[in-house]
Amino acid sequence: MFNVLVVGQTGCGKSSVVNILAGESRAPTSDDLGHCTKHWTEYAIPVDGRSFQVFDTIGFLEPGLDTEGYTDAIADTYLAIDVLRKRGGIDLLLYCVRDGEIEKMKGHYRLLHEVFCEEEVPVALVVTNRGVNHKSYKAIFRSHKIAYMDYACANITSTPVPGSSAADTESQKAIKELLVKCCDARPNPRSTLQQFWRRVQKLVGTDQSQSLKRNEVSTLLTRRCKMQQAVVEQLLTSLNLQLPSSRLYRAPYAGAATRELPPSENSAGTQDEQVSDARPSSGSQLHSVVDSTSLHSRSDN
Repeated sequence: MFNVLVVGQTGCGKSSVVNILAGESRAPTSDDLGHCTKHWTEYAIPVDGRSFQVFDTIGFLEPGLDTEGYTDAIADTYLAIDVLRKRGGIDLLLYCVRDGEIEKMKGHYRLLHEVFCEEEVPVALVVTNRGVNHKSYKAIFRSHKIAYMDYACANITSTPVPGSSAADTESQKAIKELLVKCCDARPNPRSTLQQFWRRVQKLVGTDQSQSLKRNEVSTLLTRRCKMQQAVVEQLLTSLNLQLPSSRLYRAPYAGAATRELPPSENSAGTQDEQVSDARPSSGSQLHSVVDSTSLHSRSDN
């Protein structure tokens, strides 16, 4: 079983991508910038003989438009990440972005990849509204310092059904191939020395990389994700990180950890049941993306 988290800004076509992948209308969609997904939702979708648990999340609005809605959406996405953390981790972060809005994704990409998930969690990108791959986006992603395993382009105007257009069928094929390719790969971004040092730290009990202190989260949000301080404070409240001693646990790369797990009780017997609605407690934690020793040495550009 492969755990896939689908993320992106509001209106970028996340739910449409889920429907294209499933080959039928499963996730609610909308033609405007309103939230068609009100709470993260889990779907069991088989692809080429593999079992995927696909988590559709709430889209992010610009914080200037609705700060409370923005921070609540991020907190809800964290709930999905925390569920995946407890199941063993995430196999793939599937980031959806509309063509022409790639330059806006850097802050959210860093939030998800560096703050909420370990950097070992691979990222795949889906550029929506493009249909077949008409141009290369490699240089564009590189210029914005977006690290990813691979990407695909998708036409999100309709869900593939018998008689679908060639573009829709091609989109479904491209997304399926992207998921299979990225989840079958074995990302290993850390050097052998780094991995050895992490093991030593865990053995002696000094490894703090699986969680971040409140002040570390605040620093990452302002310096790396370029959030305004007022937005940061509201987000910390939404994540129940009010106390200085609060810690945020980050979700690790699942790798082989989720392969043998049986389907969750929430998804057994139903294909698209919504899971857990509990907010994280003040002691909630996240598994690490960035080693705590590198928080202040990393470039903020």
